[in-house]
Amino acid sequence: MAVGTTAALLIAGGAFSATTQVMGANQQAKGIQRQAEYNAQIYEQQAAMVLEKKKIQDYQFNREAARARGTIISKTAGKGFNLGGSPLAILIDNETQMQFDKAIGDYNLDIERNYALSGATNTRQQGVYNARAARFSGYSNAFSQILNTGATIGMMNMQARAGKL
Repeated sequence: MAVGTTAALLIAGGAFSATTQVMGANQQAKGIQRQAEYNAQIYEQQAAMVLEKKKIQDYQFNREAARARGTIISKTAGKGFNLGGSPLAILIDNETQMQFDKAIGDYNLDIERNYALSGATNTRQQGVYNARAARFSGYSNAFSQILNTGATIGMMNMQARAGKL
């Protein structure tokens, strides 16, 4: 009778331990996913800040471009030249160079924004994988606990039978 009571206690203890393994793993998985989502939102905020940076850059470009145009036109007009020939070629060359510089700046900011957005996606995916691994570990530990409990009960039964022989 003592073996039966001990076996029942072992089963209850094993079941409790297995259940807490699963519950703990699920809690850990939820925590991992929450952290991953938080980190992903930070990356998305960085991407939004890059868009704001781009607006500021555009504003500064437009001011600088207007200043450069005004300088070329006023220097040309101040010397009595009409805006044609060499002064116009200088203005066109300056404008082309400024547009090229702006395109490079825009490209760099687009790369920075895409990097932040891909970081958000990667962080979310990593969170999913890590949460899945945590759940798997919990279930694996619970299964091992159940097997160990079963093996212990089996050994107790074998010892009890050997003692009765």
